[in-house]
Amino acid sequence: MAKPTYEELENKVRVLELRVGHLHLLEKELRSLEAQFSLVEKQLRQRQRMDSLGTLAQGVAHDFNNILSGIMAYLNLLSLADDNFSPSQKAYVQNIVNSVKRGAATVKQFQNLSNRAVSPKENIDIYTVAQEVFLLLEKTTDKLIEKRLDIEKDRVFVCADINEIHQVFMNLATNAVHAIEAKGLKKGDRIRLSVNAETRKSADLQYLPRGEYYEFLFEDTGIGMPEAVLEKAFDPLFTTKTGPENTGQGLGLAMVKDIITKRHEGHIEVDSSPGRGTVFHIFLPKADDACGLEEPPAVIQGGSETILIVDDDPSVRESLQRALEDFGYRIIPAGDGEEGLARFKENAGAVNLVLLDMIMPKMPGRELLKQMLKIDPDVKVIISSGHDEGHFEDPIIKSAKNYLKKPFEITVLEKAIRQVLDQKGCSA
Repeated sequence: MAKPTYEELENKVRVLELRVGHLHLLEKELRSLEAQFSLVEKQLRQRQRMDSLGTLAQGVAHDFNNILSGIMAYLNLLSLADDNFSPSQKAYVQNIVNSVKRGAATVKQFQNLSNRAVSPKENIDIYTVAQEVFLLLEKTTDKLIEKRLDIEKDRVFVCADINEIHQVFMNLATNAVHAIEAKGLKKGDRIRLSVNAETRKSADLQYLPRGEYYEFLFEDTGIGMPEAVLEKAFDPLFTTKTGPENTGQGLGLAMVKDIITKRHEGHIEVDSSPGRGTVFHIFLPKADDACGLEEPPAVIQGGSETILIVDDDPSVRESLQRALEDFGYRIIPAGDGEEGLARFKENAGAVNLVLLDMIMPKMPGRELLKQMLKIDPDVKVIISSGHDEGHFEDPIIKSAKNYLKKPFEITVLEKAIRQVLDQKGCSA
């Protein structure tokens, strides 16, 4: 057998080199695919955790919103009689109303873990929201911590849900205080919120929809986070804190990210290392004329029609009955679905409107609505529930004329009542 020539050996070496090079390319592509798979797997795990938490939250939210609805209804009754109140008493009532709204907004954040509905937005002054948070920090935290709000009033407006942005700043502020305390308080510690002087174009931020964005920096001089913690910082229920003081803190940053990225189509990044503190970079869309315009205050008209209120929560049912009776309506109350159906049959033809809760014992709202539609296909119904409307994907439920999310102000309810009753074909 003849020995291969030098040229043949050289060709074989070149072929082997090409094959080795090809293998290196394949290995590189494989590593890239593994990295992509790992990222997708991580995102999927986080989404599954969020969905599980969201499902749990939906069940709890209904009860909380019922409680808040009863409180709100009685506060509305007080507000209607505020001519007899002193200025300070009026302020107390309004402060409680604001607290109930904050409570409802917090419950909504838990519901939003599984619900992708769009939040109502308006052009808001970031200074106004942030000042409230920083004033609270000033009153409740150690004086050694400097609180700096480097944003001017009436200068920086974003298109956002004011309650959700308030929640973002509160969560970041709470985390900042914990981080500073964990390191040990000393002179020079601070919590600072500022805004980049230049608005950013979406062209420079490839992960954002088209438009202009403000970049906000929320900084603290706390203990900081190592790389391993940074990777999990936005995971639900992940926390570095232990013991009783950890209660309620695990969802903080997960909710912050959800609000910024999912609810407002913004972006959030975190920069931190041990001993160097933490900076959150938050990108929010700049306000524009297309952002939700504020509606004028509702004017209470009242009426004389008959309304059937079906709600298993006595405080909600009784407070709504009192308020609507004050507006001139005739009210028929019912404490569950079976009683509601009996009252509807007893007053056949006399009920002009039904205000219906969904989650009730004996007979749920959906079944009651189905039975009422059999008796009167033209029955006018307003659904009142602690769940978001998107929670009920059902044609029977969607046949209702309106949907009110608990808790709501009595003026909102009265406006909805008049809109439904004043539709063509309604008889008083």
